[in-house]
Amino acid sequence: MKPARTSPVRVIATLALAAVAFAGCDDDDDDDDGDDEFEAATEAVKQIAQNAPTSLPANVPDDVLRVTLGGVEYNLRELISRPSESRPSAHIVAAYQTGSTPADPPPFGTSDVAVLPDSTRAAPAAQVYECRQNGTSFAWTFLQPEAGLQPITPQPIPALELLVLDHFRYPAGIDYGPPTGAPPVGPAWRVSAPVLDQGSTTSGQTLFIGSVEATVANGPANVPLLRLANVARIDRGLPSEVFSRTTSDGAQKGYVLRLNTVGGIAPTTGCAGTPDVGSRQRVPYAADYYFIDVLTTP
Repeated sequence: MKPARTSPVRVIATLALAAVAFAGCDDDDDDDDGDDEFEAATEAVKQIAQNAPTSLPANVPDDVLRVTLGGVEYNLRELISRPSESRPSAHIVAAYQTGSTPADPPPFGTSDVAVLPDSTRAAPAAQVYECRQNGTSFAWTFLQPEAGLQPITPQPIPALELLVLDHFRYPAGIDYGPPTGAPPVGPAWRVSAPVLDQGSTTSGQTLFIGSVEATVANGPANVPLLRLANVARIDRGLPSEVFSRTTSDGAQKGYVLRLNTVGGIAPTTGCAGTPDVGSRQRVPYAADYYFIDVLTTP
C-alpha cells in the first residue's frame, strides 16, 4: 500500500494558520511586556519616596535649615523629628545624588508644545557657564545645571532603568493650563517614565521648579549649599510624591536642599574679550538634593 500523500494546498493552509497563531502569540506577549513595564515603572516611582532617607546628613549648616512659617522661625531638622500629626512638622519626601545627564531625555510641555531641556547628552553632571560682556568687562555667568539624578535609598530601586531622572534649568514660556499655568524660569528637577506617557511624549512626568532662598558657602572650590522653595509643581501622569506633595491650599510647603557639593565653580580663564562672548564651559560637580515637605496649619 502506498503511503497517503498530503495535498500541497492543505500544507500551505496549515502553515498559514500556524503563522497567524504564532503572530497572535507574539502580540499577546508584547501586550504582556507593556503591562509589566507599566506596572514596574509605577512601582519604581513609589519606591523612590517609600525608601527615602528619614533624616538629614549631620553636616548641614543651620543657615540652610532655618525657615520662616507664619512669621515664626523653625529649623527643618527639628521639624523632621516631630510626630507626623504635629503642625508644623516635616518629612523627607525623596533624596537624589547627581549623575551623568540622560542620553535621550523626553521633552516636557503639552501635547501642542514639546521642548527638550537644553543640556549636553550623556555627559557628567556639570554647572554650565557662559561668557558674557557687560560694558567693557567680560565674565563667566552661571547659565544652568546639567545632571542626571540617582535616588538615595538604602537599597537599589527595581526597574529604575524605566525612569529618566534629570536636573536642568526650566525655560518658562509653557502654559500647562490650570492649576499649574505657566511656571517661571528656574532650576528644575524631573522624573519621567516614558512607558507612562499616555500617548503623549510630554506626559508621564513630574517636575519641581525652585527658587533660591538661602546660600551658604562650602569652601572656595565648591558651589555653595542652597535651600530652594517650591515655586511650581507640574504633574503629568506621575505622582508628585517623588519630589513634593505641596498643595495650593497653603497647608504644605516644599523645599529642596542642595547639600554635599563638590566642584562646579566658575572658570577663571577663557572669558577675556569679544571673541569669547557666548562660549560655554561645563564645570563638573556633584551634589545631593533633599526634597522636604513641611505640613503647616491650613
